[in-house]
Amino acid sequence: MSALRLTPEQQTAYHRDGYVIASGFFSPQEITRLQDMAFNDETLYERAWNKKDGSGKVSKVCLWQQTGDDFYSMFSRSKRLAESVEKLIGEPIYHTSTKIMMKEPFVGGAWEWHQDFGYWHRDNLMLYPKAVSCMVAINKATIENGCLQVLKGSHHIGRLDHSKTGDQKGADMLFVEEAMKHHALVNVELEPGDVLFFHCNLLHKSNQNQSAAPRWSMICAYNAISNQAFMENEAVYYPFSTVEDTAILDWQA
Repeated sequence: MSALRLTPEQQTAYHRDGYVIASGFFSPQEITRLQDMAFNDETLYERAWNKKDGSGKVSKVCLWQQTGDDFYSMFSRSKRLAESVEKLIGEPIYHTSTKIMMKEPFVGGAWEWHQDFGYWHRDNLMLYPKAVSCMVAINKATIENGCLQVLKGSHHIGRLDHSKTGDQKGADMLFVEEAMKHHALVNVELEPGDVLFFHCNLLHKSNQNQSAAPRWSMICAYNAISNQAFMENEAVYYPFSTVEDTAILDWQA
């Protein structure tokens, strides 16, 4: 498992395209444990926010900032994620949040076009776009069940203004529509255990789940320590330590 890091070629692709897919970054055994935990965890539903898209359809999101010794933290604290992100950012990092995205069959809503830095810059007072999100596919992500869509290379545009769309904040569509003339739209279909690393200024969205299959993912986000919020706000800085790559399979309740 110690070899599971982003290669120099993958790092180059990330900086060029704003994202890179690491296939099989987590093993079938690790993802089976994650599926068994998440799909049977009623507290995820109890703690989840319901986020409506522009048409009123709902996606559920359960988010937390602080890592611990729980099973989910074995992913967000894993050396293979943290060391890969440090290579991408080029600086020491800390964990900003982990969230479980629950897009249920037939009813799971869309996520509007946005950049993560569109939120984090204004809401969490990050000055620079030195943040990376890592989407771990808990089960298969397909076009039919509302996989992520990205505009390849759109992180080079820089941060766009965002405004409310339903319960979400979306990027200014005047600029998104112009960006779509210059940047290819890519459907990010993933197998369980694949990880999508993406830049905080990459424009991305997802459509409603029109299938009978759920689309669940875990997204672990990291920021450069030098890029902490410059004023106190809801985004709290917590000390962060990594765990060995074996920790997921070694973990016991």
